Amino acid sequence: MGKEVNKVPQGTGRRFKRRTLLLVNFVLFMIPVTYFGYQPMLRYAAGLIIADSEPRKSDAILLLAGGEPGRAWGAADLYKEQMGSYVILTAEPLGSDVIALRQAGIQIGTGVDQNERILRALGVPQENIVRVKPYVYDTFDELTRVRELCEQRQWKSLVIVTSNYHTRRSLLTAKYVLGPYIDFTVVASKHGGINPDEWWKVRNDVRTFLIEFEKLVAYTLYIKPRMLWTSQRNTNQSNTSSALQDSFSMFFS
Repeated sequence: MGKEVNKVPQGTGRRFKRRTLLLVNFVLFMIPVTYFGYQPMLRYAAGLIIADSEPRKSDAILLLAGGEPGRAWGAADLYKEQMGSYVILTAEPLGSDVIALRQAGIQIGTGVDQNERILRALGVPQENIVRVKPYVYDTFDELTRVRELCEQRQWKSLVIVTSNYHTRRSLLTAKYVLGPYIDFTVVASKHGGINPDEWWKVRNDVRTFLIEFEKLVAYTLYIKPRMLWTSQRNTNQSNTSSALQDSFSMFFS
């Protein structure tokens, strides 16, 4: 008997060529899309952590602690634009090295000291600079202390100034902490921060973006459920109160 010849089904080769051609066309299409399209995507990613707003004239300007000197510079700009009559400063805890140096009789400036010097050098009078005495450990604690200060001084509005990469997290936290009690806007300082158009080209900006994005996720996971629970609780209380009022009205009518 002769050897059997495996016959290729008719049309299989044609389908293979068609799929190969589609794959090649897809790759050729994706190369320019990836090359030219990644930059707009990365610019969009910067918007995940940046939430800048136009400032509104307020009772005071809150300069958030940390970051670069550009935050204090931005607060001084807002003061000159008469967006607030006072500038509030907060202080982070002293590091162990700073404490050791001070114990040795060596006075070393801290972040809040530097911010105050910058404000005064840029024209903010000493009597218009207000320091929050207790140390603050994070943005959440910082805004809680400032809310207490505003309640003491009967301030109803704030302009919050910080680095641009810190604005989204500050806005989220301010909505939760300040809520309906204090009217506020979150403004990015025009000085310092990351370049939202080319942040991925600078190593420090990439590091800052990744750290801030991680913090934003953590804050969101902590704050959002509490905001939702508070909203639902207030709604349920309002509905219960309305139902009780209707019941009393029906009973005594």
